[in-house]
Amino acid sequence: MTADSKLEKIAEIKGEILKRVRPTAEEKIKLESVRKSIMDDIVRISQEQGQHGILPLSVGSAERDTWLSGSHDIDVFISYPEDIPFDEFHRKSRKILTEMAKTGDSWEDRHSEHPYIHIRKEGFEVDLVPCFRVKSGACIKSSVDRTPFHCAYIKENIRGLEEDVLLLKQFMKGVGVYGSEVRTGGFSGYLTEILVICYGGFESVLEHAALWKYGVVIDLAAHQSLKHEHPLVVVDPTDPKRNVAAALSLTKFARFIDRTRSFMKYPSADYFKHKEYAPMSADEFEKQMAARGTEMIGVSFQTPSAAEDTLYPQLFRMELSLEELFLRNEFTAVNTFSWSEESGESIVFIELLSAELPPLQKRFGPPVWNANNAETFCRKYKTSPDTFSFAIENEKYVAEVPRKYKTAESLIDDLILKETALGRHIRDSVKNGYRILRKEDIMKIQNENFWKFINEKLTAQIEP
Repeated sequence: MTADSKLEKIAEIKGEILKRVRPTAEEKIKLESVRKSIMDDIVRISQEQGQHGILPLSVGSAERDTWLSGSHDIDVFISYPEDIPFDEFHRKSRKILTEMAKTGDSWEDRHSEHPYIHIRKEGFEVDLVPCFRVKSGACIKSSVDRTPFHCAYIKENIRGLEEDVLLLKQFMKGVGVYGSEVRTGGFSGYLTEILVICYGGFESVLEHAALWKYGVVIDLAAHQSLKHEHPLVVVDPTDPKRNVAAALSLTKFARFIDRTRSFMKYPSADYFKHKEYAPMSADEFEKQMAARGTEMIGVSFQTPSAAEDTLYPQLFRMELSLEELFLRNEFTAVNTFSWSEESGESIVFIELLSAELPPLQKRFGPPVWNANNAETFCRKYKTSPDTFSFAIENEKYVAEVPRKYKTAESLIDDLILKETALGRHIRDSVKNGYRILRKEDIMKIQNENFWKFINEKLTAQIEP
């Protein structure tokens, strides 16, 4: 493909994708109607409650015309004067949120640093978030206080590039790197907008990203305030202490580089469509595990009542800790991953080369010239009736002894609460009871989303 034909192909793809992702006039009118209704309700309720100095702020991609068609998300902040005390702020904002919950078709109570609610209204997903109305992003009292500054910055600088943002967001969705939630570890909407502003358009972002290496720094406001502590460092133009890309995982960073490089060589509309995995059947799972020759162990427990941003770091920490526990006891883990369902069960999986080890374990002692430690080691193993053999190899004493944990199950049962790093919420849940799942137990799970998840984990391919 020549350079000219490649440019023509990319232009054709952009036109095709924009027809799909550009919000229609009807969608915009409907969104504006719902958003106005919500903001009017906030003003009305605050006045009825005698609350003064309350200002509703529309933020998010809907406010800056960078939202994708079919993505009916609205973010409205309920801003209070910055000098209001925290306890008064919490009390007053809770009163407004309680009444606002009644205006939706349904609602959920959610938490970050302080309570906020999520309501569903006329087909829209709406986050209502109290915040402090501070002077600048560098003076925030809570993490959400910087969001209005993000919105103002993007609105001022994104003019004429809105469709480039739509293209980049859809590309990131298609290749599986969009979404800054902890469980996703991808690019946030705000980060996507900054990249478009920085590089000047969709193709330019991809051209530059294809050449990225670990430690890329983007500093639009020339703050020069952050060190290379992440794969991608994007200094927040409104807050010099913050890296906008801090939530981006190394895997998603690398995946984006790979996909941009591939697209620029072989442009195709397929990059803009995320692959949906079909549910794997229990029989297919059994065949897959037989072909891999590995054994899958799951630790199942009741999903703790905690926000996703609290739960998933604890799940990832448990994965790592279990992997280290198995390694210390000579089991080899090849994969770890977690499945969690709200109000259901959470399962941390460990795929092992083998879930059972031979009875014999080799223990290496100190060098023979380390007299004190050598004496202790010899006293423990040399005359023990359980020791198979006791010898010297090179400079060290070596004892062949019975293995304490021959199976993965026995290791988990004995040490999961003693030597595994569990976050507070997961520890409480595990204390209340857990199950160890083997292949036969996993095959009995009746959940379509679970089997889609397993199919992706075991058969994922980078496509196209």
